Amino acid sequence: MRQRKEFTQKTLAKMAGVDYTYIGKIERGEQLPSLKVLIRFAECLSLPLNRFFMDEATWRLVCLAPADIYKGIQRENLWELLRLLEGAAEEDISLLTEIVRVLKKHREIRVVRKEGLPMVAEPQIGYKRKNK
Repeated sequence: MRQRKEFTQKTLAKMAGVDYTYIGKIERGEQLPSLKVLIRFAECLSLPLNRFFMDEATWRLVCLAPADIYKGIQRENLWELLRLLEGAAEEDISLLTEIVRVLKKHREIRVVRKEGLPMVAEPQIGYKRKNK
């Protein structure tokens, strides 16, 4: 995460108020930071604190997600969905994507109906069938 922000160990150490050798030890897995230090790192890196507690698979999925939707996928059920999708076959992902599109469209239709607007497939008021 530090390297993604293009910070050196010395830069992050200075920002967080720790020694740069401490950051090296953390990155090599030789030292565990305290929660207080993790909070400072999160602030320095402009990251939510929970990013430090994600497993590798979840982290890869978060990196793929655009930053503007990251906040929207913090709910646990969405994380579970992302974990399930990670090993899915490409054709399954395409099918699931289409299912989600249909569900969203269905919800939009329900919202429109609640607003009282007629749907295209619904008969219009005043429509009368002509007898031949």
